[in-house]
Amino acid sequence: MSNKTIAKNTLFLYIRMLFNMGAMLYISRVVLRVLGVEDFGIYNIVMGVVILFSFFNGTMTATTQRFINVEKASNDSSRVNVIFNISLLNHLFIIFVVAVLAETVGLWFLNHKLNIPTERMYAANIVYQIALLIALIEIIKVPFNAMIVAHERMAFYAWLGLSETAFKLSAIFILIQIEQYDKLISYSLLLLGVSLLVFLLYFNFTRRTFYSETRFRFHKDLNKTKEMASFSGWMLLGQTAYVASTQGLNMVINLFFGVTVNAAVGIATQVDTAIYSFVNNFQVAFNPQLVQSYAAKDYERNKKLILGTSKYSFYLIAILSAPVLYFPHTLLTFWLGDHLPLYVQQLVQITLLCSLISAMAGSFWMTALAIGTNKIKQYNIVIAVIDLCTVPLAYYLFTLGYNPIYAFIGRFSTALLMQIYRFYFINKKIKFNRKEFVTYLLHISIIFTLLLGLVYFSDNQRTYTFFEFIGEAILLEIVLVSVILLFGLNRAEKSFLFGYILKKVKK
Repeated sequence: MSNKTIAKNTLFLYIRMLFNMGAMLYISRVVLRVLGVEDFGIYNIVMGVVILFSFFNGTMTATTQRFINVEKASNDSSRVNVIFNISLLNHLFIIFVVAVLAETVGLWFLNHKLNIPTERMYAANIVYQIALLIALIEIIKVPFNAMIVAHERMAFYAWLGLSETAFKLSAIFILIQIEQYDKLISYSLLLLGVSLLVFLLYFNFTRRTFYSETRFRFHKDLNKTKEMASFSGWMLLGQTAYVASTQGLNMVINLFFGVTVNAAVGIATQVDTAIYSFVNNFQVAFNPQLVQSYAAKDYERNKKLILGTSKYSFYLIAILSAPVLYFPHTLLTFWLGDHLPLYVQQLVQITLLCSLISAMAGSFWMTALAIGTNKIKQYNIVIAVIDLCTVPLAYYLFTLGYNPIYAFIGRFSTALLMQIYRFYFINKKIKFNRKEFVTYLLHISIIFTLLLGLVYFSDNQRTYTFFEFIGEAILLEIVLVSVILLFGLNRAEKSFLFGYILKKVKK
């Protein structure tokens, strides 16, 4: 596939993302208002318990997409079909394991360890069961989603994302009208309906479009099954550490500070998800070619894709997050009103700084997956050890009396250490040009220093008027984009960009 295909796929994904971002922010505002801070916090913590027991899903998502992309490079549909069916059976097994864990350990943790008001325990248990069903549907959806992404059918992928968001908006409008029933339970049931409907759309499209590759067959390819099992086993280690560091941190915060601070964490996560969706869509368009270029041993193209995707992803999230980093109080007040949960502004800022590291990391960890089973063992052990430091560090800080902000500063530190290791790991395998790599790091460091300055000088007490915010945000973006153009691009990138702009202006 050419760079033109990447550009076209990125355009489809951005159309999807723009609609999704606006809808997500609106949904979060309405849900917080309708449910209230307490129920909103309960919903986030209960969903966190379910996610904790469905960490297998993230592992198998990465494994399935990796193996399908590798086989796609061979242009043999029968080999892709083998991978799809092995993956499908693996996901059915994962559903069984997750259900058992969730209905035993998860229920015990929910009812005996979490800090939830007694009068809301019944509702929390009902929501827990509904959330589990949603998680199981998402697990079985993975092979179908991986097939669409591997074939780079981003037009349908974007259309389906728009449809899912439209369904969720419809669920919100229905929720507003509900008066007689428990709002928290009603919202969970509506989301279950949306999840089931979206899965049926995925299933129908893949079966009709890629029938030869998605036919249900029982394959006795023991070598491939063992290879996938070994790969996913080591991936599971890294995914377990990731879920433990994110959801585990949420649980520790609940134990020390209660559901109100969980609500603040939930809001910070919503803001981060809305902004990171831009970068995620950008990277989804590149991921198949990152894996396929490595599998085809086209290392020069692979290196250019890694550094280019990483740098442009970082710049994209920098441009989007800059106003939020500098005006968090004003934006959150516009969005949620005057009564903001404690610590929410600082949590939003630190979470976005963590996402800047994640944006850089995307192309590196995707290439790490392409390298293969033997090397992925070492990679995941080191990443898991660093990532797992987040929760015990937070617990220790809380016992000393520190507030939740310091736990997220610790999370940022571990994210930075993991990215340093990713640089080292990938460089050992494909040997980046030293000058190009140093230039890449220098460009990113300049922009990151500017963003840290925005956080340092931001005023979390002042509320700007709408026109003050618009004027200063535009000025801020002009300065940031100018710095990126002057100090964030190399000579070839500047020449290409200005040449492209000049060509469009002449037309």
